[in-house]
Amino acid sequence: MNKKLKFLATLSLFITLSLNAQNKVTDYLNISGPIKIDNKTYNLAWSSHPNENYYKQEYLASNENIEKYNTLIMIDFVKGDFKLEDAVNQKVSELEKMKESNPIINYKTYENNGEYILDFLITENSKDGKEILIAERNVYHYKLITDGKNKGILLFGISERGYKENIEQFFNNLKDNSSKLIEAIGNYKLPNVELK
Repeated sequence: MNKKLKFLATLSLFITLSLNAQNKVTDYLNISGPIKIDNKTYNLAWSSHPNENYYKQEYLASNENIEKYNTLIMIDFVKGDFKLEDAVNQKVSELEKMKESNPIINYKTYENNGEYILDFLITENSKDGKEILIAERNVYHYKLITDGKNKGILLFGISERGYKENIEQFFNNLKDNSSKLIEAIGNYKLPNVELK
């Protein structure tokens, strides 16, 4: 019996340590934080490096939750030799495909000095399509990084969500402040990326 208890205690400790290791957040892009934009502060909350060329980091305000956030900052970096227009066009094609079954989805692109901003709205609807469960407005700023060591595409984005219980307020705010977020992202000095 004593051996079984020791085994269970050891197994429990191993599982706890494994879960803690999986929840570890790593600043793969060496971006000094926190990120401050539009008078709000966002801290690194989640990161992923699923393959040798792709890095993703997400930032939240201290009172936010990654599963049900109101505002989230994302920084993605894809290492490689790419054309910026191809990355933007790929996302636009994805949105066009989604729009075929969801007419609420819309987007607009802006180009300035070889950089792009993509402003888009997507929704998750009820199965019968009569109710919006989640509305998400994203503003992505795409920039080509040409530094020889860290060559690739940087995507700096902000995502704002409205949920079923506050969806009307979300759309009213979007209507009243549609250009504010674009200006905040467009004027934000993009961080330098230094891969770990």
